Amino acid sequence: MIISWISPETLSQQFALCGVTEGSYVVVLTDNLVTDLVQANNQDGLQKLGCRVDIFNIQWNQKETTSIKLQSESLRGALIQADLVIDLTNSLTNEVIENSPLNQKRILCIQTSEFGPYSHSMTSAGVLQRSNRIHTLLLNTDHISINSEAGTNLMFGIDALSHDSYTGVPKGEGDLAIWPTGYLNFSADATGLEGEIVLMPGDIVNDALHLVKSPVVLQIRGGNIIEIVGESSDANLLKAQLESFADREHAYMLKGFSIGLLYFRGDYFSGPFDPEKVNAIDTTLRGGWTTLNFGNDIANSLSVTLTSPNLLLDNVEIFLNGDFAATMEPDIYELALMGL
Repeated sequence: MIISWISPETLSQQFALCGVTEGSYVVVLTDNLVTDLVQANNQDGLQKLGCRVDIFNIQWNQKETTSIKLQSESLRGALIQADLVIDLTNSLTNEVIENSPLNQKRILCIQTSEFGPYSHSMTSAGVLQRSNRIHTLLLNTDHISINSEAGTNLMFGIDALSHDSYTGVPKGEGDLAIWPTGYLNFSADATGLEGEIVLMPGDIVNDALHLVKSPVVLQIRGGNIIEIVGESSDANLLKAQLESFADREHAYMLKGFSIGLLYFRGDYFSGPFDPEKVNAIDTTLRGGWTTLNFGNDIANSLSVTLTSPNLLLDNVEIFLNGDFAATMEPDIYELALMGL
């Protein structure tokens, strides 16, 4: 269920970031789980921009799937003309998009978030600024370093990395952007990588939604975990998760990392073991945190999030001890939008 915290004003600002203007035509996809208030807020947010709007209910049943609903003559014609499609249903899979007129449309999916920092006036403006800043820095970067006071030490040559950004703003035809979201994902050829990952209390094992309680060291050689050092239940959890991965050849291989771009204050959490921390990972990765991913191209065998890392592009500091460095801090306009 989509909850009703998103105001027409915030929605209007986000839609403008997605390129909606007075001359735009926008199609909104909804279903019976979306409240009347949420639909009205989206419509009001679009009307503030002066654009033309049509709302379609694509509630599916056993006889008519989402794909079939999208083939109806009236909806198909609207999608062909639309400049932006707003999805409130969270039911648009890659298959549905590829086999409908959506494959030529920019799509914004507005997701449920009951997590405090993401439940008010957070548009993608700050995320876009930070993403663009990092993209510019990467043009003249040779190495990316991830380290920590606890002993994490990884260095990636830029030639061994490829990256993409996820900002809550669709980039082109057939692209579905989720909002709120904000992170950069780096895929790595880690064949020659050597170093250590030190998980400290308060760090996160993503798939298990588990907060680490005692230190665990992952020793990396040739891009693979060769040893997990720790006698705790945390170490046993990591070993069990890696051993259960079907692709044994790639289970221990570091395949990349993600860096968070969403801003909220670090003192939101009550302490290192605040259970709310698991709401600030994956697509809503908190700015200043870094997730390391292991496995193959299809699935992760393990994802762990460092909540106190340093991140440097050559000598330029991006993260310091789990927060934005000065180069990435939000400006007064972003803070004002967030009511800070």
